[in-house]
Amino acid sequence: MAAIIAALAIFAAGVAVGVILLVSWGIRREERNFSMTREAQDNASKGARLITDLYVRQRSDAPVTVSRPDIYV
Repeated sequence: MAAIIAALAIFAAGVAVGVILLVSWGIRREERNFSMTREAQDNASKGARLITDLYVRQRSDAPVTVSRPDIYV
C-alpha cells in the first residue's frame, strides 16, 4: 500500500513539474517574440495560454482580408 501511495505521489509531482515547465517555457517564448497580441505561434505557447486561460480575442469589426502590421510595445 505504501508503494502505491509513493508511486502516486511521484506521478503527481511529475505532472505538477511538467505543467509548470510548460507554462514557463510558453510564457518565455511569448515574451521573446512579443506575440501576446497575435495568435500563438507554436504548441508551447498554445499550451501555456490554455493552462493559464489566456487567449487572443478576434476582432469582429475588422475585415478578415485586411492585414494589420505587428505592433511592438
